[in-house]
Amino acid sequence: MDREQHITPPNPKDEVLRKIGRNLLIFQQIEGLLKMILGNSKVQGYARKLALYQEQRIDRMKKDMMGQLIKQYFDEILSSSDEEPQGPSDLTEPWLSSSFKIAVDAIFAKNQLEAFEMMREERNRLVHHFLPYWQPDFPENLIQASDYLDKQREKILPVWEHLKSVAETMHQARQTLAGYVTSIEFGQQLELLWLQQSSLIQLFCDIAMQIGRFDGWACLGRAGKLVHMQLADDVAQMNAIYGHHSFKKLLIASNLFEIWDKELPHGGSRTFYRIRKP
Repeated sequence: MDREQHITPPNPKDEVLRKIGRNLLIFQQIEGLLKMILGNSKVQGYARKLALYQEQRIDRMKKDMMGQLIKQYFDEILSSSDEEPQGPSDLTEPWLSSSFKIAVDAIFAKNQLEAFEMMREERNRLVHHFLPYWQPDFPENLIQASDYLDKQREKILPVWEHLKSVAETMHQARQTLAGYVTSIEFGQQLELLWLQQSSLIQLFCDIAMQIGRFDGWACLGRAGKLVHMQLADDVAQMNAIYGHHSFKKLLIASNLFEIWDKELPHGGSRTFYRIRKP
């Protein structure tokens, strides 16, 4: 014969204290998710200092209040703005930028903002204004406090679930990005972009438009002399920085120009170049 099991009901005081701790933990988890998402949502800077920049961004965010975090979340993550981050005008080395955003419609963003603001208000009530609910000598008040905490939990859970979903999406996106960044293809593309944006290549573009013939062809020898005059230091370090010791090889490597070696009547040739058409 099975023995009858008796379950002792929880002490009302202990139950209220447990629910206070439970709700506070949820609020802390929401704040932690906001800081994690925002700390990793935008990374930009010179390639060799990228990790340092991100670490500094995360450190700055540790001191932000909930209201600041919510505003930044809706300004950066659930934002309809397509504004691209601007890098330094005087780039001296590769500069990278990546950002994480979620495309949502205006109604969804409005509803989410209201939910987040409600969550912030509930957090303030629990942290700063819960004391009047705490009357342990009155059983009826303990029941009311317990019910209040249960309703509060139900109200804030959707915000928590939303942020957990966003964090998981971000994690997957970061894994995909990390795989691409470490690929040979990315390394080659980065080197090409770095070369195309260099002062030397940009100057060759400007010179081609200034001295080029009606068909766009410009004499590389003449252009080279102008480059020597304007960027002597860059020319001296060209091989060390870009791995090319001649202007012709540099222009070919940039993939921005067409090259034409024109045969001369008495032997030899003269090299011309023009900007490649899109």
